[in-house]
Amino acid sequence: MRTKDISLIASFSAMWTVLQIYLGPIVGRFSIGPISFHGSVNRIVGWLLMTVLAEQTTGFGKITLMTTIAALGTRSIRGNILEGIIVGIGYAFGGLIFDALINLKSQRGKGFYILISMISALAASIPYLASKIYFLGLSGFIKASPAYIFSIAKGVFFSFLGASLGLGVNASLKHKSLQLKK
Repeated sequence: MRTKDISLIASFSAMWTVLQIYLGPIVGRFSIGPISFHGSVNRIVGWLLMTVLAEQTTGFGKITLMTTIAALGTRSIRGNILEGIIVGIGYAFGGLIFDALINLKSQRGKGFYILISMISALAASIPYLASKIYFLGLSGFIKASPAYIFSIAKGVFFSFLGASLGLGVNASLKHKSLQLKK
């Protein structure tokens, strides 16, 4: 791992953690109709940073490391520690899936990033859903599944939004890099 990689991982992990700790509780209180913004900061910031890190570094493991560090930082302060751990495992797992899939191709277009962000966003929900099945039982989970489907769709949307913003950041960084080379 290069010094640049370590610096980006440390900076992005810290940025994700600080933004979630300070903005998450504020933004999470807002809602528009039935759409709560709870979890939106983690999803938007996390997938934005994963998208930028994927363009700025190469090789498997860097995104996984960043998401794991950020999950440890953001989840350890939760009031409900068990839920924090489960959701943190989800974010780390989502990062692992993003990392694995993004490294399948060296030429990555916008569509590929969007697809990867949606798949990894779905993967990030798996530990939470598994815990609900465990605690509620299958019949209880099935009865509550409309709420979980809505929650997953919301998470995928906010992850998609974060990845889209990350693509914009990447385009801006690429443009600045080309200007500096002139």
